[in-house]
Amino acid sequence: MTADPASASLTVTAELVRAMTRDVTALLLRTRSTVVAGTILAVAAVVGLLLAWTGHVDLDVLVPGLAVIAGSGGAMVLGVRRSVSRALRVALAPGSTVSARLADDVLCSTAALGESRTAWAAFRELRVRGSAAVLRMRGTSAFVVLPRALFTDDDLATISMRVGRPAGG
Repeated sequence: MTADPASASLTVTAELVRAMTRDVTALLLRTRSTVVAGTILAVAAVVGLLLAWTGHVDLDVLVPGLAVIAGSGGAMVLGVRRSVSRALRVALAPGSTVSARLADDVLCSTAALGESRTAWAAFRELRVRGSAAVLRMRGTSAFVVLPRALFTDDDLATISMRVGRPAGG
């Protein structure tokens, strides 16, 4: 696509949305804020276990606390997955056509919600995992998700160069 102004396009399937949900969720669970939250929960669990092991806390008191910690971690994962799934089903509705084209100054894309032209300067990072290409926006937690199948390896290298961050998951 980089040398050819034609768009790459594909028809979105329910299977593609499921695969992208899995892949985007995995990427989002590796963001700094999610890793920090998970680390805090893990440290709390370890401290509780150490207190129980040393006899400072009874297991009767610890078990409900560990259940809350485990439940919080599970709720965080399920919440991220549900949000991603809902957003993808709207933006990339099964049966709709999605397309992308790399221009010198912008990324042009079309999906179920319409068309967009986003300047390369608006992006700060490209992450690719499985079926998803995720472009994170500068100065915000927002991101653009497109099917990986729309891009060749050369396209991804070009995008990475334009946003200043290497592709990868």
